[in-house]
Amino acid sequence: MAQQLGTSQRQVKKEVRKRLKVSNRELKKLMAQAAEVGYDFDLKRLPVQAVPFRANESLQQIVAAAVELAGKDLNNITQTLGMVDPFGKALPLQDVYRSCTDFAFKQVITGASDYNTAIRTACANIAKYGVRTIDYESGVHTSLEAAVRRNIMGGLGLMNEQIEQVNHDEMGCNGWEISAHANSAPDHEPIQGKQYSDAEYTALNNSLVRRIGTLNCGHVAFPIILGINSPQYSDAELTDLRRQNEVGITYQGIHYTGYEATQMQRKIERSIRMQKNRILVDKATGDIDKRTIDQIKLRQLNEEYRRFSQAAGLRTESERMWIAKTKEM
Repeated sequence: MAQQLGTSQRQVKKEVRKRLKVSNRELKKLMAQAAEVGYDFDLKRLPVQAVPFRANESLQQIVAAAVELAGKDLNNITQTLGMVDPFGKALPLQDVYRSCTDFAFKQVITGASDYNTAIRTACANIAKYGVRTIDYESGVHTSLEAAVRRNIMGGLGLMNEQIEQVNHDEMGCNGWEISAHANSAPDHEPIQGKQYSDAEYTALNNSLVRRIGTLNCGHVAFPIILGINSPQYSDAELTDLRRQNEVGITYQGIHYTGYEATQMQRKIERSIRMQKNRILVDKATGDIDKRTIDQIKLRQLNEEYRRFSQAAGLRTESERMWIAKTKEM
């Protein structure tokens, strides 16, 4: 078992490196596409003649730098891979494997439990949390999937912010408009959909705990010429978005605002990812009985996810429930 676990450690790193080669190519395409879409949106809104995206050297330099930085961040994840051991500590891969095997060995040799129970207990946290990325200074850890998503979305946000600033300056803009969407978080709902002068927007953004476009913010700010660009949303439309958010839904006797419903959806998605991790460990340890039980629980969670999303009128997002090596789940 110790040999198998050691092989698994090497295999995890090998698999991550292989996937990153593909991911880096996809990342480059994603960021270039996002940059072009944002640039074209500004051109349609502003009454100026501008250089086409693919011929704009300054923007191409921004995109190239953003791609390189995001790629480095993605590759750096491989240096922080770890798992959670039987004692609840997030450790580097090699250390957590040793901790698990030591724990299982001591359980069996002392007669505290049989072999299968010892392995199941030793792997419980791996099954619950899966592969993690660890901030070794603080000890904070998060799932590999969440870390990758955060890095990519953060890179896209920074790149688009730089492109929007270039557009703002080159096209003679003097203000900003913040986009609007349904089910906004409470801290951003009062400011979404509104226009601000340069000074007002800078002061506003600096006052926010979550700056626009960061930390899972779904908003973007785009440049405008005050008095020429009319707002995307009227006051009546923004009021309606707030009202719909407040009305929300009542599900199984519990009321959720629209925003709270999206957070509940995220919670179920996390539960599904954890359940998939459990099934992976069941397969690896050959625990057929537990695997059957966990697969039933996964089906129940998937069904609950569909029911809740439908009741809340939310789009299901299967990509948020994906973990490595689970194409069939």
